[in-house]
Amino acid sequence: MEQLGFGTLVGLAIGLAGGWLLSFARRKQWMAESFQQIGVVALPLLCLVVSEMVDASMFIAAFVAGLAVQKGFKDAGKHLGEFAEDWGQLLNLGVFFLFGMAAVRDWPQFGRASWFYALLSLTLVRMLPVAIALVGTRLSRASVIFMGWFGPRGLASIVLGLVYLEQETHLPGESTIRFAVMATVLLSIFAHGLSAMPGIGLYARKIASLTASAPEHQEAN
Repeated sequence: MEQLGFGTLVGLAIGLAGGWLLSFARRKQWMAESFQQIGVVALPLLCLVVSEMVDASMFIAAFVAGLAVQKGFKDAGKHLGEFAEDWGQLLNLGVFFLFGMAAVRDWPQFGRASWFYALLSLTLVRMLPVAIALVGTRLSRASVIFMGWFGPRGLASIVLGLVYLEQETHLPGESTIRFAVMATVLLSIFAHGLSAMPGIGLYARKIASLTASAPEHQEAN
């Protein structure tokens, strides 16, 4: 509760103050549009730093800040999207490049247990909770399977694994956890990468065959 509470307070403070400052700088023409993108992206990084200082949840803080910044700076979502399309892709590829170097270094230490867990993680462990969460939504089986298979993957696993291993140092099974995360990400890169285009095409055909009253054809508000 302390992490959630402090995380919310940190996110609100940084999001509201950052949004007001960005809006003020734009009105005064003190900041070029390209730097407005960087300003928006800097807010979650600031949340991370402050959260470490007060023992708050950095994820809650960044999430709340992303909502709060739009109160004072309406174009925050647009600038964040533009940054993600340009620099975000470069940073994403940079992380995977470093991950690939670490995977090559540790390749001889990957055991059968790591690969077995990776297989379970990409199928049963992730797809079953998604199916349970979507009970009552009237979504088709194709939608449930598609969302379960192509959900958050790769970079999210790297970040969460690093955060856990950093906060829980000197664990008895630290190497086992690290190899399991790395095997899962590696398998995800190939499994999801190779199945992306065929999966999208198959899903599109399945959705096209549904009736007009199906939830998949309703406009999202």
